[in-house]
Amino acid sequence: MADSYINPTNYDAIPTYACDKHEQLVHAVIETPAQTRHKYAFVPAYGIFMLKQTLAEGLSWPYDYGFVPQTLADDGDPTDILVINDAPTFTGCLLEVRILGAILLKKNGTINNRLVACLKQQDGVTLKTDEYKKLGDVPKDMMDGIERFLVEYSEVEGNKIEFKGTCSRKQAFAMIEKDRKQRKKRS
Repeated sequence: MADSYINPTNYDAIPTYACDKHEQLVHAVIETPAQTRHKYAFVPAYGIFMLKQTLAEGLSWPYDYGFVPQTLADDGDPTDILVINDAPTFTGCLLEVRILGAILLKKNGTINNRLVACLKQQDGVTLKTDEYKKLGDVPKDMMDGIERFLVEYSEVEGNKIEFKGTCSRKQAFAMIEKDRKQRKKRS
């Protein structure tokens, strides 16, 4: 039994895009919820989330963080996504999100971009992110804080991080498509 493949959650079966192609909603699987010091990572071989790192005292994740299913980024992991939300969700939560753009980073010389998204709009419920259509709509101090956090938490781990700017929603979708194709090649 030890050699059998375990994956009770089967995150690989989740499509990249949610049903509504008109809005181009993307699925995001949350690994690390906002407001925690712990960073979790999905371990496909076991179908479970593992504690990967604990941040230094006084630091916590500003927003939910996870991955886009059925993608493979240049760093060998699924495409990273940060979801701006009014309140944290939980590890393993599946969200339908609107892509705003991406933060462009290099980690130890390898491209390590982070998509930035927010929840899809809902009838009868107003969220502070409803007005965000692109990264330029996110308040500058909020974006500065996100960018600073993504660089600093990784540098504390001993990584060399280079901030390369941001990109548009359209460019972020092109990144998703590239990472989907890369994943299909490896399958």
